[in-house]
Amino acid sequence: MSQPSVASRGLDLVNEWYDRFESWLLTDKRSLYGASLARILAGCSVMGILITNFRVRNLMFGQGSVWNDIAQKGNDMYWPPRLITSHLGNTAFLFYYLLVILLAFLFVLGWHTRLVGVLMLIGHISIIERIPILGDQGDNILRVGTLLLLFLHSSEYWSLDSKRRARTKAEPMGPGPGGVLAVVKNLYNSQRVLPSWFTNGLHNVVLIALGWQLIMIYFSAGWFKAQGPLWFHGTAIYYPMQLQEYKPFPFLTDAMTHVGVMVGLSTYVAMVVQIGFGFALLHPIARRIAIFCAIMFHLSIAVFMALPWFSLSMIAFDSIFVSTSTFILFDRWIRAKLRPVADLFFDVTDPIVAKLPGRSKQPSLVSRAAD
Repeated sequence: MSQPSVASRGLDLVNEWYDRFESWLLTDKRSLYGASLARILAGCSVMGILITNFRVRNLMFGQGSVWNDIAQKGNDMYWPPRLITSHLGNTAFLFYYLLVILLAFLFVLGWHTRLVGVLMLIGHISIIERIPILGDQGDNILRVGTLLLLFLHSSEYWSLDSKRRARTKAEPMGPGPGGVLAVVKNLYNSQRVLPSWFTNGLHNVVLIALGWQLIMIYFSAGWFKAQGPLWFHGTAIYYPMQLQEYKPFPFLTDAMTHVGVMVGLSTYVAMVVQIGFGFALLHPIARRIAIFCAIMFHLSIAVFMALPWFSLSMIAFDSIFVSTSTFILFDRWIRAKLRPVADLFFDVTDPIVAKLPGRSKQPSLVSRAAD
């Protein structure tokens, strides 16, 4: 019996890897925990940006902005996102501003996630782009990541959509008006209306796109740093940390920058983490180390450089690389730690609820929560 040729074995290997990739792409949705956490943290970033600028909203984005007068004299005024808020007075702009904050909060809760996410993203862009000269790359990352989240199944966990989906059943869909009504009900109840192979494939393809976007951001940022003489000599971090805008806690910043070893070590670690992040994802142990280092890197930026919402956005999208098993362990740990708090809450509220009319024969909230 003749042995298979090298070309035949190579073709079989290619077919095997193709089958594995097709199975990975279409059989199930990947990184659902990570997408759910990314939704929560991205929504918190939008809320944080708007809330921290609430007192100066009119001066920065409203009628009191210098850029508003400049835009009214040019064609930039007619860029669609900015056109939404261009003619709003202070009172109308206040309600619009609060509405976008509310949408971001609902996005965090996962209430009709995709619809709310679209409205939140449009509202956020229409406010921030009123003064585009203040934008930075953090705003771009948040927008691109949030846009991709709208195509991910980001409400599977820790969301009101998942609660509604669990307590309802999918309506059978068919031709005719009844089928259209069933589609509407399923959409409202967050039930599936499209074939699973299509939704799984779309989710996983967009997940790959988001992951690749993050890898390229890290690699390009680290590579350009490595080509700069200040970064090469280990002194680059010192200079931006001397600016008052980047010193939320001056005593911490001064304590760090007065130690040359810390400055040099931080400079080189930042470059190594960014350049090596994508390569480290190829090995399970290296992936965990890289994700931990990236999170600590962004927490340091938030504390030492006063960029909390940029850091939170990056941590949000980095969470898609965390394994499902890690999220399950973390979820169990959080529930175990919060259970005493929940028990204390029900111990206080149960006697009050029991005294309400018609509630005397109802089972206690504690027993219902345990069930």
